[in-house]
Amino acid sequence: MKILIVPDSFKGTLTSKQVCSCIEKGILENGDAEITKLPFADGGEGFAECLSEICNGDKLYINCSDIYGKAIEAAIYTYLDTAFIDCAAASGLQKKKDVMNATSYGTGELIKAAVLKGFKHIILGLGGSGCCDGGTGALSALGVKFKDIYGEIIERPRGKDLENIYAVSFTNIVKGIDFTYACDVNNPLFGKNGAAYIFAPQKGASKQNVTCLDYGLQILNAFLPKDVSKTNGAGAAGGLCAGFYSVYGGKIRSGFDILAQAYRLEERIKDTDLVITGEGKTDSQTFMGKLPYKVNELCKKYGKKCIVISGIIDNVKLGDRMISLADDDTTILQAMENSAEILINKAKLILQ
Repeated sequence: MKILIVPDSFKGTLTSKQVCSCIEKGILENGDAEITKLPFADGGEGFAECLSEICNGDKLYINCSDIYGKAIEAAIYTYLDTAFIDCAAASGLQKKKDVMNATSYGTGELIKAAVLKGFKHIILGLGGSGCCDGGTGALSALGVKFKDIYGEIIERPRGKDLENIYAVSFTNIVKGIDFTYACDVNNPLFGKNGAAYIFAPQKGASKQNVTCLDYGLQILNAFLPKDVSKTNGAGAAGGLCAGFYSVYGGKIRSGFDILAQAYRLEERIKDTDLVITGEGKTDSQTFMGKLPYKVNELCKKYGKKCIVISGIIDNVKLGDRMISLADDDTTILQAMENSAEILINKAKLILQ
């Protein structure tokens, strides 16, 4: 039997590479199979690394800031004159969830470093962020100045600062840079299906916070050079896609599609018997264009069986079979603390 393993990372516990290895180990402990492993991402964390490995690129470490201003070191990946950057590397979701005080400034620092090193093409992975600042933080790191009603510059804008924007001064230090925004969702910038209402709650926003953030994103859109209110994917990474696409232009693409093309995923699915995919949590957001949903769509296209193994499965049905690490006998905490061991054991059930 030919088996193709195409998972996303299990955020906070296992990288997509580790997920592949655990599933492979579990399967081979209980049977024989010809296994192909494709560590994957749909624009979220791990996207840049996956793309770099396909083209045998290089890795650079850059000093930057996390979402709360703490000094950290994060990686960017490079190939020829192109830099692959995950916004999650600097601006990723943390255990501390305080989206109103979170900024994407660090992502801007990574982009600035890539520009100063001479890279002309930037592919930005937009997923897994802990921010909802419309990209204002990252833009400010690149010289864009956001001002309040008193004319004072808002330093390192955060989610809570969006409502206070009264003027914007654009300084372009990234002239001649070709941007591609690799998104893991198609959501708009604001509204009931936008960045604040759909994603901010998982980043620590209360109902009141969500209302404030959504209003702030509407204010931001009014000051941007290009109206992005109807742009699909503009809500990715807390609206970072919207801010950058409006200011710098470029191409908005599905992160999944970028990697699928590089990996020749359709051909591989067409030539296999069983496909295994998964992610940290499979829920209603998965159907907004995330990796397991896209993989299952390709499986249906070619009449292939698809099994979804995820850390948590929240009241949804996807694929031919679903396996959850957290179940009646295993709490979510246990699943996270012992994810590798549990995943191996769950994978033993696949060929039964």
